Parts: sequence; structure tokens; C-alpha cells
Amino acid sequence: MLTLPNLLTASRIALVPLLFLALSLDGPTRFAAALAIAVLAEITDLLDGWVARTFNQQSEFGAQFDPLADSLYRIGAFTALAAAGLIPVWAILVFAWRDVLVSYARLMMQSKGVAVGARLSGKLKAIVQGIAIIALLGAPLIPASWLAPAIAHNVANASFWIAIAVTAWSCVDYLLAGLRPARARS
Repeated sequence: MLTLPNLLTASRIALVPLLFLALSLDGPTRFAAALAIAVLAEITDLLDGWVARTFNQQSEFGAQFDPLADSLYRIGAFTALAAAGLIPVWAILVFAWRDVLVSYARLMMQSKGVAVGARLSGKLKAIVQGIAIIALLGAPLIPASWLAPAIAHNVANASFWIAIAVTAWSCVDYLLAGLRPARARS
């Protein structure tokens, strides 16, 4: 279904190769370009649902497509950050496994007639991951003449570790939420 919300959602997926391209550039422009792309992606994530609700353009396709686009964008962004040497490669597994496990658990529960909808932990995960991506890309842009580069670097690292922790917590939260109805039926 070709609607503005779905186009905004699709644009997040299309931004991933541009993020890789930006980070492959030489010099500080690579971080500025990558940061602009990441901010644009996060804005589309905020806007797509709002536009769908405000202009009555919600659809089953959009409801399914949005979490897929979120996963593809964020896993792609963290992969680009790892390729640029900004985060350890193993971190990609945490982000990817969470999304795969949660998606699979939701499918399994749906096949048993149990809906596991969006949860607070999933919303917080998305926010924290978005902040981490932006912080990691923005920290290298702080001029060395300022006192702030060390602080920006520490904030970026802290946001990364918080994203890892919240992502793991969100995975456990979704899996437990899916198990509760199964235990209640047995």
C-alpha cells in the first residue's frame, strides 16, 4: 500500500546503504554526513506512525512493515558503526538476535492465537538505540579545542552500553510476555 507513512517507513531501509557510504568517506565529513542520515532516519521513525494516525492512513501492512524497517535500519546502522570501528562487532549479535527472537516469538504466539503487541520495553529500546547511534556518530564531530570531546566520547560509550542492556532486557521482557499466556493455558 503506497501511503506517506509507508514511504517514510521504507525510507529508513533505503538510508542504510547511504549510512555505509557516508562512513566510507574520508575526513570529518563522514561523521557529519552519517549523523545527518541517522537523524533523518530517526525523524522518519517518529513521523510515520503519527502521520498514519493523524490522517487515518493506518494499515495492516504498515503495522507489520514498520517494525521490520526499524530492525533493518537499526541493525544496519549498528553494522555500519562496527565497520567504522566505533563499536565492537559482537554488539551486532545482541541487536540482531533480540529482533529475530522477538519476531519469532511473536509469530509463534500469533499462530496459537495470542497477540503480543508492542511493549514499553520495545519502545524504550528503540529510543535508546536511536540515541546511541546519534551519540556515537556525533561524538567525533566535537572539536578537539573544546573540553567536551572526552565528555562526548564518554556519553557516546555510555549510550552504547545502555543500548546493549536495554536491548537485552527488552528481549527477555517480550519472551516472558509471550510465555505468560502459554503457561496460563496449560
